[in-house]
Amino acid sequence: MKKYRSMSAENNKTILLSLVVTAVLSLVPISSHAAVFWDDEMESGNTGYGGLLSTAPCGGLPSFEYDTANKVSGSASLKENFPGTPQYDGICGGYADRYFQATDDLWGRFYIRLSPSFAVANQTKIMRNDTDTVMDHWWAMQWNTNQMILAMQNYPTTGSTKNFYQNVGDATLPRGQWVCIETRIKHNTVGQADGLIEAYKNGVRVLYYTGLEIRKVSQGTQNAHFVANRMYRQGGGGSINYDRVAMGNTRIGCLGSVPASDSTAPAPPAGVRVQ
Repeated sequence: MKKYRSMSAENNKTILLSLVVTAVLSLVPISSHAAVFWDDEMESGNTGYGGLLSTAPCGGLPSFEYDTANKVSGSASLKENFPGTPQYDGICGGYADRYFQATDDLWGRFYIRLSPSFAVANQTKIMRNDTDTVMDHWWAMQWNTNQMILAMQNYPTTGSTKNFYQNVGDATLPRGQWVCIETRIKHNTVGQADGLIEAYKNGVRVLYYTGLEIRKVSQGTQNAHFVANRMYRQGGGGSINYDRVAMGNTRIGCLGSVPASDSTAPAPPAGVRVQ
């Protein structure tokens, strides 16, 4: 009987330890799986941005076309044409959305090339990161300068827009050459100002803001999640090319070194599936 009681006590200690470990683990948050949602070559027959070429022309130019002469990798890049004349400025639209799994921490990566004489309008839009609420945010160039900014819509209040400018580096987009841009918007914990935004040019951070309360109960955006990326053509003169547009919930990174010329294609990264 003495031996039996000893084994029973040992079993009880094991069960108690197991319960303690389980309780501790239940308090540890489960991190989301880091993933690249897609990496788009932006070429005919191999892009997830459907309907790009169905947009009506404006000013005698197609809104979008595939450009085989200027590319980073693959067979082509996507070229947006801008008439650049006053009667068309701001009215020639054309956009396409590509969706991804909902996330609160959105990373983007794309290559962009402004034509050598590209003229920026009052606002030349680049990409829009869309949520499932009114919280949609534009990466753009503004006020006739080729500096990239973030225009955060319905922030800090509904109906307002706050612009975030370069503050830790040079966010100017060069003309006539490819540049790799990385962007990030991380939602805040509801009720706390712990959101952030950042952007990189050729791997160097150029824009960085923290302590942001992006989602708010007062605006009904407390459950907002990023769900899509929009490419949009409106305002400007010349053309803009895009290649290797990628989205994920982890940093994606550039494709090695930026090509010295339009015809030099870097090797694609290992382990990334192009769609």
